Amino acid sequence: LSPYYYTHVFKCDIMQIWVRNYQILEQTATTAKEAAVQKKLTGQAHSTSLIEIGPRFVLDPIRIFRGSFGGQTLFVNEDFVNPNVARSQEKKVKGERYVRRKGAERKRKVREREIKENVPVDPLADVFQ
Repeated sequence: LSPYYYTHVFKCDIMQIWVRNYQILEQTATTAKEAAVQKKLTGQAHSTSLIEIGPRFVLDPIRIFRGSFGGQTLFVNEDFVNPNVARSQEKKVKGERYVRRKGAERKRKVREREIKENVPVDPLADVFQ
């Protein structure tokens, strides 16, 4: 049994970095017959395979600096929206809906009050009482 070797694959796309983790697994045949069959198929007595073992993830870079953690900015992702800003915009939209709803409710109450105040007196309203 050979030790396990690990490798990492990085793929840089236009605005993303894809990371995948693999294990390089080398298996040798346990019997002479298996070794002969393996050598006939692949030309080698042992087989090497690549197995994905780890989490895969995608990085969306926001800013790339010249130094490790600072320095001149080399790249800025203009499409990035800070989650706090997105959350505050959602709250603002909900707040605006609330203000519109309350304004419509006040207008409705004023309209109902005006209708009740401006209803003409019905001279026949007391006939059936």
